[in-house]
Amino acid sequence: MAMARPARHSGAGSRDVIARMRKVWGESPFYQAQLKGPAPDRLLFQPEDPYAPDKTLATALARGRIVVGEQQADCEGELEKLWDLADPDSPLFAYLQEFTWLRHLAALGDDGKAPARALMRAWLDRYERWSSESWEPYFVAERLVQLCSHYPLLLAGTDAMWRSRVLACMARQTRHLARAAPRAGTGFDRLMTSLGLGVAGYSLPGCEGPAERGLEMARRELRLQLRPDGGHVSRNPSRQLKLALRLQALLKVIEARGFQPPGFLRHQVQRASAMAAFFRTPDGKLAVFNGGYEDDAKAIIAVQTGSGADIAPSEFARHSGYHKLTAARALLIVDTADDSGSAYKSAGSLHFSSGRSRILVNCGSGAHRGSEWRRALEQRSAHSGLSFLDGGPAPVFGEIAHRRGEETAGHLLEFERRIITANPEGASYLRRFYLSAGGADLRGEEMLAGCAPGEIDRAVWRFHLHPGAKASLARDKKSVILLLPNKEGWRFKSNCPALSLEKSVYCGSGGAPGASEQIVIRADAYARREETAINIKWALARLDAV
Repeated sequence: MAMARPARHSGAGSRDVIARMRKVWGESPFYQAQLKGPAPDRLLFQPEDPYAPDKTLATALARGRIVVGEQQADCEGELEKLWDLADPDSPLFAYLQEFTWLRHLAALGDDGKAPARALMRAWLDRYERWSSESWEPYFVAERLVQLCSHYPLLLAGTDAMWRSRVLACMARQTRHLARAAPRAGTGFDRLMTSLGLGVAGYSLPGCEGPAERGLEMARRELRLQLRPDGGHVSRNPSRQLKLALRLQALLKVIEARGFQPPGFLRHQVQRASAMAAFFRTPDGKLAVFNGGYEDDAKAIIAVQTGSGADIAPSEFARHSGYHKLTAARALLIVDTADDSGSAYKSAGSLHFSSGRSRILVNCGSGAHRGSEWRRALEQRSAHSGLSFLDGGPAPVFGEIAHRRGEETAGHLLEFERRIITANPEGASYLRRFYLSAGGADLRGEEMLAGCAPGEIDRAVWRFHLHPGAKASLARDKKSVILLLPNKEGWRFKSNCPALSLEKSVYCGSGGAPGASEQIVIRADAYARREETAINIKWALARLDAV
């Protein structure tokens, strides 16, 4: 028996009406006529794809199999059917429509040409003229950048009719994007769409007009979204990396065409690139904060070498709210920004690594795993810091202050925050870090004061471990021994009467969740303490330095 559809909210109904109107308009001969123009016979510039390809993924895709997050599709070698296996609202559909798979198939060389061209031909058969789902602005921008970057895979050695069909469709999409770019869903999508329009427009002959519209839109979006220190407002390291690389690509294509770049662009490229480099850790990847991933080491090198200027190391991103402490082989990055308006409740969270081995991390982003994973990993408990157990009203975190000091013996960083609790006078939380000059000793102090009676019992401090760190809890439960992949040994100890070692999960690599562990300090483990205040001390020291 068919089930009745749930009633739609008025907002969803309005969106459906708008979507239907756009579909009718997009398919109309009037709009199709606006997309006509000179048909290019070549590309004038090939943007470099800075991300590393995955040959394993490419080999599976050539056989008709693909996995994106928790979704998978297998067309058993009939690649043209792959487009029909993805729901329009799914991550799989988005991945296919953005044409990122071209990067991986290109790594197969001549073996990648046949599957790439089969997928392209099937896409053209379905979506060549217009499609409300496939021609969404962000999809179009990402697709055009990939097509420009890997066009030899699709066009080298082919007949004139095929080349004309592909290039003409690219030009039509570029002209469409010049009209539709402002409709991109989020601020970041609008920014990346405008930059993608600029890259594609300057790469295709006859599309300089749309490129200039993309450049003007990028100017407006950068003014709104790029902070004075070069950080994107999302504070997401992976988005920062992608933004910096796209800005670099736009600058390169403008210069390659012999045009004069606008004055703002080179300055923005350098600032955004420096901020992306800020998050680079000794293993060559990114620290995991605010929905970002470890990301691609090859792309991070590219952003550092492709900015056109030497990137000076920065230790404090004032406007983005990150502090970095470095000492010998050790690296500590702390998020000190106000997270009250952010999905990720990450204020006070940290990354700590020694050499190429990560030790303390945040759990990462579950965005590629679906809404339940995403919501779970946005919570404070998914970050290395303070959280509160359920069982009462959730405290509301307020104003933030942070201070740092540099001394010969080491580096000091303090993070302080007001907390609105059941106590009318409010509470305060102070988190203090000290990293020794030799990088072998990280000490911490957690002071929570002013909470209402019983409220402190729900306070928990979590220290999430990277899956590469193997942990062993001492019998007296007062310390934890860690063995890292680089063969270093570290000891975590605390004034807590009973540390606990619990299961955790790590989604920072962007693939399937990895099993990990977390060191947990619970306020209710302290039998002798003040009723409304607690002072916790802990230390993480390398064993050869103890």
